[in-house]
Amino acid sequence: MIAVFAGLRAHLARVEAIMGEALASPEPRVAAMIADIGPFHGKMLRPALVLLVAETLSGVHENHRRLGAALELIHSATLVHDDLIDDADTRRGQATAHTRFGNTTAVLLGDYLYTHAFHLVATMGDAACMARLTATTNVVCRGELHQQMAARDTGLTEGEYEAIIYAKTAALTELAGELGAIDGTPAERAAAAAYGRACGMAFQIVDDCLDFSGDAQKVGKTLATDVERGRLTLPLIRLLRNAPAAERPALAAKLTSATTPDEVAAVRKLVTASGCLQESLLRAREFVAEAHKQLLVLPAGPGRKKLEELADFIVVRDF
Repeated sequence: MIAVFAGLRAHLARVEAIMGEALASPEPRVAAMIADIGPFHGKMLRPALVLLVAETLSGVHENHRRLGAALELIHSATLVHDDLIDDADTRRGQATAHTRFGNTTAVLLGDYLYTHAFHLVATMGDAACMARLTATTNVVCRGELHQQMAARDTGLTEGEYEAIIYAKTAALTELAGELGAIDGTPAERAAAAAYGRACGMAFQIVDDCLDFSGDAQKVGKTLATDVERGRLTLPLIRLLRNAPAAERPALAAKLTSATTPDEVAAVRKLVTASGCLQESLLRAREFVAEAHKQLLVLPAGPGRKKLEELADFIVVRDF
């Protein structure tokens, strides 16, 4: 567990319990499959954001934990579908759902996670929270579609890349900040949402860098899938931008045609040696600085300090 989450152990355990209760099935075959796959959640960043913001303001209550569980279920659904799209073999050191149960089951499992997240919030009886959750899920799905449609487009701009990562990643962390501040003032809700958005942007940029430089054992998933799928992430966009104009067509062709292990390894080596990872991480740090700025609106104290530490952790992590 990330050190800054240590004080949230009891709350996060309850979040996991809520997720388990939500996914429980009266059908023995489905229940067995759910139990066999094991924990669905990732790093628990989204529920932790909800809880830390709530802790900084008026305190954590059960609805915060339920909202955190719903966000993590939605995030987990995207991971199941992403692993299928990327044909990734592992996630958190375990075989992915489609590897173990087949593509059809993985698609249905992702859908199962989505619908149970929606039901979890619907039963809270808070129409505004439900509307925000479903609207944000629409944004996430749009972001994934946008990414697919932009694959192998070497003309992708940095602005469009950031629009994609906002939609597919930062929109959900933005909502986590906002929902953590549901009992706060309008200014606090806006600041918490902006903090979550900035953290999400930084988080995805770091993830995109780790796809080139990370250790698969530490990161906990199959790496280099962005290269194999022809996705132009920030390191590749910077690599193309920095190359001499005369060399860009050949470089672009190399980046977007790499499919074999040797070709992918060559691209990873090229990016790692170029300095573009360091450039990209500087952009991530700019988002972290923005996250710190937003926190000034929230009350000073141990809770805000933890949020500062979480933002800083995003750009130094290796998993």
